[in-house]
Amino acid sequence: MVNKQRILYNPPSEAFWDIPNVNYRGETGDYRVFEKMTPAMNQEQLAEFYKQEKPKEHPHPMDSILHFAICNSAYNLKNKSPEEAEKLRAFLQSGFRKYPNTLTRVIYASSEKDKIIHNYKTSDEYSIDAKVIGPDGWFADIPDKNILEYFLGTSDISKVNEAFQWINNTNGYLWRLNSKPSEKKERVVRFGADDVWLDFNCNRGPQVEYPAFQVLRIE
Repeated sequence: MVNKQRILYNPPSEAFWDIPNVNYRGETGDYRVFEKMTPAMNQEQLAEFYKQEKPKEHPHPMDSILHFAICNSAYNLKNKSPEEAEKLRAFLQSGFRKYPNTLTRVIYASSEKDKIIHNYKTSDEYSIDAKVIGPDGWFADIPDKNILEYFLGTSDISKVNEAFQWINNTNGYLWRLNSKPSEKKERVVRFGADDVWLDFNCNRGPQVEYPAFQVLRIE
């Protein structure tokens, strides 16, 4: 695996990949993705883990936008370093098939706009007010393409599906609440994959426990 001169965290027993030129929230940086995922946690526990580990410059979980930013930059490595890119691709596919948790939450409102919270309950929390409710479906078929911008950082369906096809040999599929609830509902955003799709689920219960990818910005 690629080693950088600046080593922030690298226990000898832990494998990792360094991914350059990751564009996240308007900033471009290099990120280290660790092969070891977190133990299964619900989102509240994941937020506590983030608050403990990130200040120490240790691997930590991430929101849904950083997930895709890393996947897209990993996809762009496939022609530059094919052997390493293939190992990384296989790891990402395996990780997505474990239904990884994220630090992104959706609050479905009974009226007005819904709220998307990224980096939930951490010092890096930020939110977007938007309409999330709508039909499930393949990314290419959903009527409100801008929904992907809110959750993945881009509304370019081709760009998203190219990365997902490379990782899992499938296109992306969106799950969400389909109609306005009678009262506020909070849901966790989570990924998942199998031989049919790489799905993006915005309708999971907050207490569901799953592992999460761990990353660290290195430059």
